[in-house]
Amino acid sequence: MDNKSHSFLVDWTVNFLKNMDLLAKKIEKIEVGKDGFDLHIKYKDRDQHIAVVPRIEDISNLIQKINNKAYVTIVTLNSKDNFNMVVKNWSKWVGFKFLNIMFVNPFSETDKKWIIFPHTHQKISDQSSLETGLKSMFSMVEQIDEEGLAAKLKS
Repeated sequence: MDNKSHSFLVDWTVNFLKNMDLLAKKIEKIEVGKDGFDLHIKYKDRDQHIAVVPRIEDISNLIQKINNKAYVTIVTLNSKDNFNMVVKNWSKWVGFKFLNIMFVNPFSETDKKWIIFPHTHQKISDQSSLETGLKSMFSMVEQIDEEGLAAKLKS
């Protein structure tokens, strides 16, 4: 993914988080590029690390960054490939208590994002219907891949 697209997603994520915090006013500081993550958000009650990964190809690099005490968000495009990578590697994600994955499409006509907390979702969902439930959330946001995002940014 080119730098323009990645920068756009980082900026979109910052704006999204600021909008979500308008009433609570818990964000104290936002830093770019700290501790190997794209964003570091200092909230009044915790620190949040955010990795913007438009296309999840190799989860081993992501998993190496995550520890079980840190709050980590992975922001990725709402593409079929990313969805399949999360489902395929589900057992690896569920071990991280404070991890969430945000699938986004800033240009979607329906919802712009959906979020999954694998550790929590694993505890509350029936394993036999896990993929069906995730597909239902996935379908609420229009799909977009790297090429589709680049095309939207050029238009």
